[in-house]
Amino acid sequence: IGIDLERIDAQRGKRIKRKVLTENELKELGRLEEIGVSSEEEVLLRFSLKESVYKAMHPILCQYVGFQEAEITPLSNGTAQVTLNLTSRSHEHLGIVVQSASWRKMGDFFLTSASVG
Repeated sequence: IGIDLERIDAQRGKRIKRKVLTENELKELGRLEEIGVSSEEEVLLRFSLKESVYKAMHPILCQYVGFQEAEITPLSNGTAQVTLNLTSRSHEHLGIVVQSASWRKMGDFFLTSASVG
């Protein structure tokens, strides 16, 4: 299980989006605006979800995972779809799959969690 908490800061989202998001994720930004999450805030949400996934995987995988090696699609119902694209393919050899990923906006923070098996 991995858990992350990120302060919502639209300016920080603008600064880090090219570093932490894949091209597909950049194209998908804005899909949560209907529930009050701006595109800049969504960058931090995806960052936090990636951190949760990495924290959940690390005890099993024991290797660095770059931001471009996972794609996250947060859904308006508080869950997220995760696609792993590890260059080493270690997750396939070890049978690691993301069983769940979820998020919640709590005041000025995003709280995210993920579990792998």
